[in-house]
Order: sequence, then C-alpha cells, then structure tokens
Amino acid sequence: MKTLFQFIGAFLRLFGLQNIILIEMERIQRENTAAVFQEMLRRGWNKRYHIVLAAFEPESIRCWQTRHVTIVKRPEYGDNWLTFMRMRWLRLRSFLIIDENKQIKKQDPKTLHVFLTHGSPVKSTRSYYTRSDDTDYALCHSEFWRPIVSYEGGIPADRRVILGQPRNDAFFTSDVSMSRLFGEEYRKVVVWYPTFRQRVDPSCPQNTVSAPLPIVHDEAAARQINEIAAKYDILIVIKPHPVQDLSRIKALDLDHVKLIYDDFFIAHQITPYAFLAKTDALITDYSSVVFDYLLTGKPIALAQEDYEEYEKKVGFAIDMELLRSCAGKLETVEDFEPFFRDLITGNDPLREKREELLHLTNQYVDGNSTQRVVDWLEGLLHKR
Repeated sequence: MKTLFQFIGAFLRLFGLQNIILIEMERIQRENTAAVFQEMLRRGWNKRYHIVLAAFEPESIRCWQTRHVTIVKRPEYGDNWLTFMRMRWLRLRSFLIIDENKQIKKQDPKTLHVFLTHGSPVKSTRSYYTRSDDTDYALCHSEFWRPIVSYEGGIPADRRVILGQPRNDAFFTSDVSMSRLFGEEYRKVVVWYPTFRQRVDPSCPQNTVSAPLPIVHDEAAARQINEIAAKYDILIVIKPHPVQDLSRIKALDLDHVKLIYDDFFIAHQITPYAFLAKTDALITDYSSVVFDYLLTGKPIALAQEDYEEYEKKVGFAIDMELLRSCAGKLETVEDFEPFFRDLITGNDPLREKREELLHLTNQYVDGNSTQRVVDWLEGLLHKR
C-alpha cells in the first residue's frame, strides 16, 4: 500500500499544485484556525480559492460549509482507504496548509505550511510534542517566547513570526452571557482549567500519579469548596483537559460547582475563548491558557499541590517564578476562601505583577491578531 501511495503521489506531482487551501479544523471550537478561516470568508477568499476544512469529526463543523468550502474527514486508524486517499490527494495538491494542533504534513515541497500554534507552554513538551519539520512558518506570542517554543516545539526560531494569537481576539469581542448559559445570575463566575495528569493513552511520558483534579480529591472536598463558593455567590466552572482520562473525574451535581466538557461549547455554538472572556477569574496550574487569560486583566490563581511531582516527572519550559509571583496560590480547600473574598471585594494585590507578565509574554494586546495574520498570509501568497 505504501508503494502504491508513493507512485500515485509522484504521478500527481507532475500536474502541480491546485488552488486549494487545506485547514485543520478538529472541532468547531478550534480557535486559531477557526478565526483565520472566518476572516478569509469575510474577505471573500472562497471566491478566489477552494478552501477545505479537515476534521476528525466533520459533522461538528458542518454548519461552516458554504460556496467553495468543502469539509472532509481527516483519516485516523480504522477509516477506509478512500478516506486516506482523499487526504493524500489534498496534501499533494494544496498550495497552502494551515494547522494549529495535530499538524498536516505537506507532500509537495512547493506547498506553504503555516502552523498557528497550540499555545505557549508552561510545562515542557519537547519529549512528546515536537512539530513537523516541513513547517515553513509558526506563530509566536512575543520575543520572550521565540527561543523557548523553538526548543520545545522543534521549529527553528527564524521560522517564528510574531503576529498575536487569532483566538485571543475573542477576549475583546465576546458577547457570551453567563446567566443564559447557566440559567441564573451569580455575583462572579470563576473558571477552572486544569491541565491533564493522566491521558487516555497510558504510555504518555507526562502522565503523573497525582489526583486528576488538584485539591478536589473526593466528594467531601468538592462539597466544602461548593459551600465556600455559595457563601460569596460564586459559580466555579471546571473544564477538564480534552485528553484527560475522564474515568477518574466524577461530575457532582452541586449548586456552585459545575463541570463542563467540549460538547458544552458545541451545544451553545461558542468557542472556549469567547466563554473565558466573560468569566471573572481563572484557576489553572500548568496550562498555557494562563498567558492568554492575562489579556483580560482579571485575577488568576494556581492550584499546584503536585508541583514537586510535576517538576520532577514533566519539567517546565519557563522559570516558574515568573508565573507563580503574579498569581494566587491554592493548595488546600481553605485557600479558596481568601481568593474568593478578594474577588468579591475587588482587592487585587497582584494586578501590577500580572500586567508586567502580560507585556513580557504577549507582544500584541489590541484584539487585532486575526486581521494581522490574514494580512500577513495575503502578503505571503502575493509573493508566491
């Protein structure tokens, strides 16, 4: 079969590239590629080019199918050979490939491959998350990140371009209503984004033995945190990491602690970043979302009770004191009380520290990153 693919590929390359732009779009909440695609439509790119959206779950983005926009199944183990052949044909004939997470390797050296990135890392990803060596350009948050992401991701520094993250524009434009999403008003909504501790794939070198959700080890702890949140009329929305083994997290039906999953965003036709924009504070640990959330100017707390294990088992991409110095620390259930009290009263002693980190880690804070990226892409294509 491999020999057959190679023969077909060599034959098709004789005909050259076609007017096709191939875009990775795993699900409707894929933020960077989705924002760029929508801007392309606003500029009428689908009148000049045939845009193909490749998704593992094509039905989740079927609403985006329009004139000269095709949605295809991205092949995975178990799919029929026609699905693989179609993707091979697209990789051979597309003059531009755009992705942001699970990259689409190009088949023709003349194809332009642009990687919009999955975020700037807190934890080290070099041991398991290297990028395709055929990537021509990759986005970067700021000069601070250029050597870090080049080392962690394997894409050389001279291929990194600093234009901002398109998904972050949602922080400036979101019209999400929390009361409509959750059916009632709360004084504040705090979102909790833990990174994964145990992937569904048990062979992942970053799997740890710590609890999948820090601090909330059992139902009693969850109910105690719920009581503190209820005292201040705060809703805590916990969004587990997409690759976390969910068999180790049990959803509890509590008044002020709710768990949501990826299907929450699909059901409400919103992106995670549009949702984040309207929350009042973030709790996380080792997730890259923290550098994006800095754009909101809102309080951040870190739940890092397994810090020593994580440092030894996984390691960090940055000097963690940069992050830990500008965020509250949650190590026990009792630590939620002062964090919530400060949030309600408006006491924010770490605001200036967050502001410093914001400008170190985000070169652009204007909400125009999507426009900047598509302008840049237009310039690249004009040169070609």
